[in-house]
Amino acid sequence: MKNIIIGTAGHVDHGKTTLIKALSGIDTDRLEEEKKRGITIELGFAHIPNDAGYNIGVIDVPGHEKFIKHMLAGIGGIDFVLFVVAADEGIMPQTREHFEILQSLGINDGIIAVTKKDMVDDEWLEMLLEDVTDYFKGSFLEGKPMFTVSAATGEGIDELKEAIIAKCDRENKRREEKELFRLPVDRVFTMQGFGTVVTGTLMDGNVHVGDDVMIYPEGTKAKVRGIQTYGKETDSALAGQRTAINLSGISKDDIDRGDIVAYKEAVTVTSMLDTEISIFSSTDRIILNNSRVHLYCGSDEVLCKVILLDRDAAAAGDTCYAQLRLEEPMAVRRGDRFIIRFYSPIITVGGGRIIDASPSKHKRNKPEVLAGMDVLANGSLSEIIYAKASERRFVRQKELAHELGILESEMQAAANGGMESGALTVLPDDTLVSDSKLAHLTDDMKRITEEYHAANPLADGIPRQELISRLRERWFTEDDKLIQAFIKYMLSEGVIEDRGKSIAISGFSIEYTEEQKALKDKIASIYRDAGIEMPKNDEVFALYKDARIVRAILEDLEGEGVIRKVNPSYYIESSAWDKAVDTAMAFEGPFTLAEYRDRLGTSRKFAAEFLPAMDKAGITVFDGETRTAVRK
Repeated sequence: MKNIIIGTAGHVDHGKTTLIKALSGIDTDRLEEEKKRGITIELGFAHIPNDAGYNIGVIDVPGHEKFIKHMLAGIGGIDFVLFVVAADEGIMPQTREHFEILQSLGINDGIIAVTKKDMVDDEWLEMLLEDVTDYFKGSFLEGKPMFTVSAATGEGIDELKEAIIAKCDRENKRREEKELFRLPVDRVFTMQGFGTVVTGTLMDGNVHVGDDVMIYPEGTKAKVRGIQTYGKETDSALAGQRTAINLSGISKDDIDRGDIVAYKEAVTVTSMLDTEISIFSSTDRIILNNSRVHLYCGSDEVLCKVILLDRDAAAAGDTCYAQLRLEEPMAVRRGDRFIIRFYSPIITVGGGRIIDASPSKHKRNKPEVLAGMDVLANGSLSEIIYAKASERRFVRQKELAHELGILESEMQAAANGGMESGALTVLPDDTLVSDSKLAHLTDDMKRITEEYHAANPLADGIPRQELISRLRERWFTEDDKLIQAFIKYMLSEGVIEDRGKSIAISGFSIEYTEEQKALKDKIASIYRDAGIEMPKNDEVFALYKDARIVRAILEDLEGEGVIRKVNPSYYIESSAWDKAVDTAMAFEGPFTLAEYRDRLGTSRKFAAEFLPAMDKAGITVFDGETRTAVRK
């Protein structure tokens, strides 16, 4: 079944609501004030019955300039427009404003309805039709069906309805995959016996009763209790349907028009947007750099500052790149269209599209920034993914799929293509990096490790935690899992070697001077001769003027397996340690320190050092009085 949403547009009092009633039998003016004043103030909703089996939803928008913000809350999700021009007035201010808004929002199809035919004579009507045709020349409405109708007499209504139904036989361009579900809220209310209800145009994906959803930008959890489409209860709703969702677990006061109902992580909550904006040709307003404007996207409205990236001012007819810095967070998806209105007076001046929903803060007039914006605005998916994988910040594949508004499977396929060509690498934690970024990261790791080798020539490598700390500082990240993943990747590539507690450049070896070699041999012989009556570290450090050299020799001997660290104060020759362990393991049952001392044949001093070390290693278990060897 086709699911189509059409929206009205046109000047106030040009008969949009009356025309919808004639087509659908539904009066979309539901407010008392609307009926009293005879103008539409809020969004109205209807559906057109038909025998073709289509779900045709209609959004009736206000035409008065004071209610443009209400019009913007509903018009962005339509498939095509029913553009209304009254025969007795013709092209008027809001005709122009609505038309420019539609073009900025990317609406590219429609039908023109010239209403109130009964109020003019044939000569006037002929002249009016010429004016309307001329006005829409060169636009998406040029050559589109145009009907003259009268809701009062019914003339032309059936023909218009047939044309609407015929236009519904079109390719569905909306994404229906479940994980892309999102519904911008244009109305929220409480229904007795049901609780909180939200309505909106289901933009993408699908939703089912019982689904867990989130309300963005706040990120509040809720559950779908019930669904209605076109006034009928249903178990599910699809992209392209006017949908009402009964939510449980959330109060009406926790939801506002402009919020997004979506699955977890299906939209990006942001306070900054990279955009391509176009200023209306008809406006006499100029947007200066750092101007404060009203931003309308989906059904939401926030204030923001416009940072023009390649100029100081944007005037009528200009198209340029701009970073919008929002005063409140907004939930969006890359590719979304928006409208901007002047801060004061509130006049519609332009619109555009989001090319990056998670940008970094940019400096102005930088060629590399503008080149990157070109890729984001006009590049292929592979080129965009490469650009995002080259940025300073780190991003995982799943996160990037959500940012770009694509399926995780689409991201995986694109990433696989990049990996095959060598352009992309996926780290063990799923972080995506480009070849150019990988080269920089590799250089960072090699430089830090080599600098440590140069400063500490007798150390077998840089301590792992010190390497992590230095990379954390250099890469401006607190994500240790990312750094660990990169170290793991570098190890797999043979760039570095794991030396236990330290990391070394592949192939690195300690090179001693003749004097240091002699000192190393001497220290090794001291431990070998001492056996279980091991020397204290202070005694060994006293052998040489530079304690750093002695420490490096001890660590090297430990790495070679010649000695073993008992505790911070003692090392022991490895075979002597084995003897100490074997003595403890020879006890059939619990034993005391004194019994261990006597069997080992040493003093209490050394026995008291060995046993706690064995406890810590899990060789023995101490109950406060005796120890027992652990049999494995």
